Order: sequence, then structure tokens, then C-alpha cells
Amino acid sequence: MVTIKIDGKEFQVDENKNLIDAVKEVGEDIPYFCYHPALKIVGMCRMCLIEIEGNPKIQAACNTPVKEGLSIITKSNRVKEAREGTMEFLLANHPLDCPVCDKAGECDLQDNSFSSGKGASRFEFPKRNVPQEQIGENLLINHNRCIVCYRCVRFEEEKVGESNLGLFERGYHSLIGLANNTLINHNYQGALSDICPTGALLNKKTLFKSRVWWYKTAKSICHGCSTGCNTETNVRDNRMYRYMTRENRELGMYFLCDKGRFDIDWLNENRLQTYQEKGIPTESTKVVPTIISKIKSANKIAIIGGAHESNENLSIILEESKKWKKTVITEARVDNSQYSAKQIDFLMTDDSHPNTKGAVDLGFVSTGKISDIVSEFNKGSIDLLFVIKESIPEGIQSGKGLVVVLQTNITASVKDADIAVPIKAFAEQSGSFTNKNGVKQDFEASMNPILGMPASSDFFRRLSLELSRKEEVLVGNN
Repeated sequence: MVTIKIDGKEFQVDENKNLIDAVKEVGEDIPYFCYHPALKIVGMCRMCLIEIEGNPKIQAACNTPVKEGLSIITKSNRVKEAREGTMEFLLANHPLDCPVCDKAGECDLQDNSFSSGKGASRFEFPKRNVPQEQIGENLLINHNRCIVCYRCVRFEEEKVGESNLGLFERGYHSLIGLANNTLINHNYQGALSDICPTGALLNKKTLFKSRVWWYKTAKSICHGCSTGCNTETNVRDNRMYRYMTRENRELGMYFLCDKGRFDIDWLNENRLQTYQEKGIPTESTKVVPTIISKIKSANKIAIIGGAHESNENLSIILEESKKWKKTVITEARVDNSQYSAKQIDFLMTDDSHPNTKGAVDLGFVSTGKISDIVSEFNKGSIDLLFVIKESIPEGIQSGKGLVVVLQTNITASVKDADIAVPIKAFAEQSGSFTNKNGVKQDFEASMNPILGMPASSDFFRRLSLELSRKEEVLVGNN
């Protein structure tokens, strides 16, 4: 830690942090566009201008090193005038289309224009008008809104490892465009839209869907893989509209891949909302007694899956199954990728389960593999098989035992199962996932389940309660 002065006041700050971040942590603010904590410094936008005591020229804060005795001025008339000039140039060609722009309400250009702009423009000539174009399979660019901060180009080069975008022409004619005639098709088109401080880069999948101030926002964790990226959920009318990046600087989490970001339709559509028996809708009062009877007569029971469930649900399932006084095998690892996940790119892994590590840590695993459980079931050693939000394993033979599938959506396994149980999606409850690095992270409920819908743990609690009631009745009759 070092001592620096900000507008005449002394503060203790971390010398290893960028000046913009160091100043923000002590409650002050320096506006910026091109700076990003996960990208290299370029100092292109000239918005973060400050005065440094002893230096006659105004400097950019983003590339000013933090050191002992540094004294900066962020609110002088000179600094204010310089920032106003920067904003005036940036807005010279920017269209006044905030009412129809998807970025409205979360736009850095709007915020800095209000806080550091003049409120009026002296630019009286016609604004530049470049047609919008598609530059990715899911990405549009509105050149008129672009302020050439270069964030998108840097992100692709530094994080994705590709160079699809570049800066072309000069001065008034400068624009960001494709370096070749091939559309961007990588897994981070949504991140490009996120990182853009204006509405220049837009995702087609979310275009004109909703205003940001209509969303109910909650803190969540991406369910797409074992990385456990931090997200914010945007819900409106109890429908999931968007996942957005939630920065976690301590863990170095700033981005979100497209696989996790756009895999949300299943939360809104094709939901399993009734119990089913042999693919036919029924009631819980008809199928639960069948399961109870099977538990009582079973020699061995298996519970597989669960790596899509929270730590809290898995812990309760383990606790409740022990009350049955039966041999119960649990195995959350239904895929080889769950044994040793591999990185596909700089964020995403090939393990599509958000809580494999949590399941392993809780002991929701067996000494063998899923193939061993399939073999035992087919031999008749396992009489009852629970499958939690997974497909019924290949090779399971019908009629060998009772197969109960717990699912959030109508799938082929739901139709093939002896009994299917509807359960809440993770977004309809609070809990935690443990990511591949062993970091346990909490998420909040962001959607409301239909009335009476149980969580997976609630269903196992119900089974234990029903079993205990049967035992009480038997004791009372003796």
C-alpha cells in the first residue's frame, strides 16, 4: 500500500492496481471508455484525463503508475474542460437515437455525457451516416455509434486469440470493421457486445427484446460449464431474457462465453410441469406410493446425476437417502469430462456441469463409474434408479427395475422413464455451485416456479417423510 493524494486528500491505495481502479476503491471516480481491467492499456479515448501535481500537461489516468507521493487532481476546471472537449468530439457524429438503442440505460457514453459533457453540441454539420452491417453470426455493428475505443479489437486479440476486427481509414472516416470477408463465428460474440461501451456492437438474439429498466436482476452463476462464471440474470414477466457478465475482480472474472450466455430458452419453454408415468401425465399421489413401495422392497438403490443441482440440494439428498436404511449408490459423474475437464477456450471447459466439483467434495460419487451402475441395474442388483436432470444412461434395459427421472424439461428420458418428476430449475431457487477450482459461489433465485413445484431435495424429503409415516402406521397397528 502507498499513500497518494486525490484532490488534496490523502488515501491508502494498492500500488499494484491501475490508478482508475485504485481511485474508485476509495470512493472517487474517473470517467473512461477504452480502459478495461482485463485488457492492456492503450490510452485511446482520452476521457480519463487528470492533472498530476508537478506535471504541466494533462495526463491520461489509465497509464499513470500508482506510486508513493503521487498527487492528482480530478475535478479542476482544467480537467473538466478537457473532458468536455473529449465528449464533444466523441458525440460529434454519434446519432441521437438513445430511445431506440438497446444499450440505453446501461451505456457508458450516456453516463459520461451526463456527468462530464457540456449538454449541447457546437457541431452543426450533417452527421456521418454509415450503414449498419452484420459482422458475426450473432453480431451487428452500428458504425455511427462507435467511438473507436478499440476494446473489441483488443479483446479478440488478447483473450480469444483471433484478429477478426481492425481499425480502418483515418480521422473522420475511421471505423471498426472485419479484417476479411468472413463473419465472426467464435464463442464470444456476446462478450464483444458487452465490452462495447456504447450501442455499436449488438447481439441479434437480444435485439429489441426489452428495455433494461424493465428487468428484475439477480446475482447468479453460469450453468454452462464447470468454470462458474459470475452472471446477472435479467428476468421480465417471469421469463429469462438475458445473462449478463457480473465482474468479479478477485477471481479475475470479467467475461461470459456464448454457450452459457444464450443457453436460456430451456428455462422458459418445454418445461416439465406434471408428474408422468410411462410418458402419460399423472398426479404425485399416484406415483409416489409406487416409489415408496419400491424403496421398501429394494436391496440396492442408485442415484445418478445431480451435478446440475446446487450443493445444498445434493447435501439434503444424501442426508435423506441415508434415512432409508438401504444400500444407496450415488454418482454425479455421468460423463468422462467430469473426471478431468479440459479447457476448450480461455473460459469454457468440456464439462457442461456447473457443480461437478461440489458433488465430488460432498461425496456424491461412487467407487466405480456409471457403466458399473448400468451393469448392476441390468443384472437386477439395483432395483431402483433415480436420474437427476440427466439422460437415462445408454444400455439401461427396460423392465429390469424402476427408473425415476427428475427433470426440469420434457425430454426423451422423461418419456422413456417409468416415472418422471418435475423439479425446479436452478434459477428458481437459491444455492451454490462449486467451480472447477474449488471456489464455492452463491446464486440467487431469479424466477418464480409454478405453485407446488418441488426442488430435487424437496422430493427426496417427501419420500423420507412418506416412509416414516408408513413405519409409524405399522408400529401403531402392532
